[in-house]
Amino acid sequence: MKKLLPYALALATVSATSGVAPAEEARADLVAAGHDFALKICSSCHVVAIDQTSSPLMNPPAPSFSEIAARPATTESSLRDFLAKPHGEARRSSKMPAFMLGDRQITQIIAYLASLKPGKEPAERR
Repeated sequence: MKKLLPYALALATVSATSGVAPAEEARADLVAAGHDFALKICSSCHVVAIDQTSSPLMNPPAPSFSEIAARPATTESSLRDFLAKPHGEARRSSKMPAFMLGDRQITQIIAYLASLKPGKEPAERR
């Protein structure tokens, strides 16, 4: 146990001085992955991000991710239900195609959309 003490102290010092908690870093990674995935998959119909290099092909475009994030009814639960059930009632009443996403992709997109909620600090947005 005494042999591990210096390593534990060093790890604690690095963690305390890095300025970013592991949970915050993991959340930032999820948001970045969601941003990147949404640009690849969703940008043909939606304006996903301000750094999007091409306009949506759909005319008129589907609601922007910022608009979706700003809706009062947009919650993690509602997004997960909508994205995880390609043939569900919510999806049937939209023009969104019935594609299948994995849990990881859904979690990433939800994290990115949550980062766009009004009131978030610009540093949290990508």
